[in-house]
Amino acid sequence: MQGISTILFLLQIAAVNTGSHSIWGFATLIYGETQFPEFSAVIMVDDVQVLYYDSNIRKFISRAQQSSTNEEADVMPTSYTMVEGVYSSMKTEAHHIKSVSNHSNGVHVYQRLAGCVLDNDKESPGMVWDAYDGTEAMSYNMQNYTFNPLWPERMWDRGKKEAMRMFFKEICQPFCIQTLKHYLRKEKNVVLRKERPRVRLLHKTHTETGEVRVSCLATGFYPRHINLTMLRDGHPIPEEELILGDLLPNGDGTYQLRRTLSVGRGAERETPLHLLCHTPYSGQQAGHQLGTRDGPNILVIIAVVMVVLTLIFTVPAFVLHKRRLKGSKTSLRPVYTAAAETEDFSSNSSTN
Repeated sequence: MQGISTILFLLQIAAVNTGSHSIWGFATLIYGETQFPEFSAVIMVDDVQVLYYDSNIRKFISRAQQSSTNEEADVMPTSYTMVEGVYSSMKTEAHHIKSVSNHSNGVHVYQRLAGCVLDNDKESPGMVWDAYDGTEAMSYNMQNYTFNPLWPERMWDRGKKEAMRMFFKEICQPFCIQTLKHYLRKEKNVVLRKERPRVRLLHKTHTETGEVRVSCLATGFYPRHINLTMLRDGHPIPEEELILGDLLPNGDGTYQLRRTLSVGRGAERETPLHLLCHTPYSGQQAGHQLGTRDGPNILVIIAVVMVVLTLIFTVPAFVLHKRRLKGSKTSLRPVYTAAAETEDFSSNSSTN
């Protein structure tokens, strides 16, 4: 499902700072025989799933953390009309693309991502992306419209552009913002919470190459957007010098992020480096110094060699001394043999 990966990547732009919140509808239409419903959709507020819908059940299922006894209360009144409209339009668009691409057999996936952002009470324009089999087919954000020339039937003329602009402005945008505010109130304990990161600086040396890598790890934070900086001798390290790790989820709903600096073989031993891992959001930081102390210490090596040599020569000498001592003590005792005792007994008996 390459298309799913393509659209999910777009979810990373859902919010840009801690004061920004978003709602996204992610819909998937599948042509071909699979174990999945032909059409399914999830509604996400920030990174929290709140609703699920598919063409088999034809109803919304609440995924809210604090769902009410009446699931219908979680759904905005016009939601069913909107999702059925999306289902119908996606089938039409996918049918056209399938015909042009001559895709009569196999499994093909058409997806749509649509939503809006509320950035510190400032409403963003509505946005929508379509993709077919992992390739972007169309994007629209009320100011800009693009389409893939592979499918010319997706091109909008001037009249359709104006109609879509009015549709987004008068219907989609108000509905999107209203729904977002509804779930921000309902799920405030989840989506509005703040978890401060725990920061660690990890130091690892490759056993074969001697390459040293220092990783700055921030984990346990929420929301997922965080400024993570590595400092070298008090100065920020440019990102092009770092290995940038992906933002990864933890099992408890928080996130982790990693930045790694490759110091190189022996470079850290020539001049000490003072490295710092810093997150302005939490004020937490972790530090580490790389220098001659991190390389092999010649005095320690000499001491270890001396101890080993002492043990090599001392232990055999001690064992030999013990054996000689034991032998000298044994030579002072009378030695009896069974034959001597028998002889003595026989001589005594004959005398009597």
